[in-house]
Amino acid sequence: MDTLNELIMNSFSFGEMGDQEKEKMVNELADIAVSRAVLRAVDKMSEEQSTEFNNVCAGDADPKTVFSYLEKSVPSFYDMLREEVVRLQTVAQEN
Repeated sequence: MDTLNELIMNSFSFGEMGDQEKEKMVNELADIAVSRAVLRAVDKMSEEQSTEFNNVCAGDADPKTVFSYLEKSVPSFYDMLREEVVRLQTVAQEN
């Protein structure tokens, strides 16, 4: 499976952007896709799972721990993440 950054790099055309600008854009798109996928995942969680997720995210939560919890609680999380990248790509193509 591609990493999120690889998926974004393969899904978008960055033209003649410099490496730093491209990296910044990839990171921003990744943040948007993750935020949207997390919101969708939380909607699928039970109240108990949602409370537990909030506890996992409290403080300086390790991203690996957060993603592990999401993967365990919402098995379709990575599919949602890929779908959000496709949605972002569609919006980018429309503009």
